[in-house]
Amino acid sequence: MASTVRGLLGRRGAPAVVFASAIAVLRLPSFVNELFDPDEAAISAQAIGLWRGGELYVDGIDRKPPVAAFVYEWSHRLVGSTDLRPLHSLAAVLLLVAAVVIAREARRHGGREAMWWGGALMIGGALAMVPVDAQAANYSHLAMPFGAVAIVAARRGTDRAAFLTGLALAVATLTRQTWAIGVIPATVAIWRFGSWRRHLPIAFVGGLIPIGLVALAVPWDDFTYWAFESNGSFVLAGAEPGRVIGRALVSVGIFAAFHLAAVFVARRAPLRANVDLWLWIATGLVAVAAGYRFYGHYWLQVVPPLALLAAIEMRTLAPRRQRQLGALVGATALVALVLAWTPATVRELPDPAPLAEFVVANSGEDETVLVWGNFPEVYWASERRPAGGFVSMDFVTGRSGARDNGPHTIDDAPDRGYPHLLAALDSDLPAVIVDTQPSAFREYGDYPIALFPELAAIVAAEYDDPAEVDGFTVYVKTQTGGN
Repeated sequence: MASTVRGLLGRRGAPAVVFASAIAVLRLPSFVNELFDPDEAAISAQAIGLWRGGELYVDGIDRKPPVAAFVYEWSHRLVGSTDLRPLHSLAAVLLLVAAVVIAREARRHGGREAMWWGGALMIGGALAMVPVDAQAANYSHLAMPFGAVAIVAARRGTDRAAFLTGLALAVATLTRQTWAIGVIPATVAIWRFGSWRRHLPIAFVGGLIPIGLVALAVPWDDFTYWAFESNGSFVLAGAEPGRVIGRALVSVGIFAAFHLAAVFVARRAPLRANVDLWLWIATGLVAVAAGYRFYGHYWLQVVPPLALLAAIEMRTLAPRRQRQLGALVGATALVALVLAWTPATVRELPDPAPLAEFVVANSGEDETVLVWGNFPEVYWASERRPAGGFVSMDFVTGRSGARDNGPHTIDDAPDRGYPHLLAALDSDLPAVIVDTQPSAFREYGDYPIALFPELAAIVAAEYDDPAEVDGFTVYVKTQTGGN
């Protein structure tokens, strides 16, 4: 296994040093600034639940698999805070791994020149996006290098490589569910480059190991419910054709503009000789379209196979055309870097500091806080556990991003959501409740607490008169409250 990993990563250090230097420059904004993506705050909210002694999918609940939450918790515990910069550094290291793996495979098929192209297209492809998608350390960033390892290992045709394929693909899937569809191209690659009767069972065994470890680390029923069974309404409910088509066109247009060089070259690659890589790209496109939201970071599942395919095909182009494409890759990366230093020019995130300061002043670090709405940044900034474990109240209201929202979505909420919240409040009232409904923050104007009578009764009976902080309504638990 160790020799297989060394073979994937390579033994000569010069390319890795160059790739690492490029990543350090292009990801420099993420070493200085913290929050780029609300998903980072949501993962952190889960991790805080673990950090404070809770259990994943009980005290830290989201629809995602567990790897990212555990990684965040380890970081928070190690540095003693929810500082996101160590996680951004980890994302940079993982991108380096992906770049080296793709570069080494490109060299096997296209020589040293293809190796440099593989690294450049992998790094440029992952970072040539708008800041919220390029500079964060979210599920897609953490899963991508494991996906890249699976893509390359599946083509090696050895027992150890087959085992590594299953292992890496399972880890990628346990970080972001959509990598599960990679079973299709991985199977095709193993069939083409190895002995499918021998290597598919080996890959299957490799995949069982991470799954088995997860089964030991989290309550299995809660994990399968929140990560898989409860996702039906989140994925499908309320998808309007007009809005879906508009989002799809914008998402495809932005990706194509930032990745024009790779797309231009990869399209020349023959299908039959590269069927596994084309299937990896196709399954990545399915992942982009899943849920019809077309968020930019979803494209990170497409980048590794696209970079590898384009790098191999580069050798067929004239040197002058290669120089032009190299300049284009550099220019798009530079544009992305400039945008990353001023992320608010593309998407301005709300400042959770005023609310976090109020929460910290009115709660102990072992107490919980309830944010009625979708504002996980408050949990992240205050380092307080979410009451009921939910990173947002979307699990109770049925609200979801890029959808037509309103009270009608309550029927689409997971059936365990509201009962779980009430059970948690019955045993542990939050010290502070932040109500985002009066400010209509993130589409919560249509979800007053009054729509949930049991919760409204708790607020009326156990909390002081509301105050206002930065446009949000806040409640502090009465000192003589029942819990």
